[in-house]
Amino acid sequence: MSNPQPGHKLLKGANLAMVVFLLLFLVVAYLAWGLEAQFPLMVIAVLHFLQILLAGLFKLSYVVRLIAQHQLGQPLR
Repeated sequence: MSNPQPGHKLLKGANLAMVVFLLLFLVVAYLAWGLEAQFPLMVIAVLHFLQILLAGLFKLSYVVRLIAQHQLGQPLR
């Protein structure tokens, strides 16, 4: 059995991270905007901060994905 290139592992990890961060962002956005009346103001502020943080982590995962695609010689998308 051949060992996959390091780029393949990096690409899988980046793709998984993008999915996880997107799902977490959607949950946090629903809590922050859909159920805001159910939470105290401090919780809403933390949820909004988490939206910014998760969006940044999603973008970082995308950059890692581009790096992995470049290492594998795949077209960048």
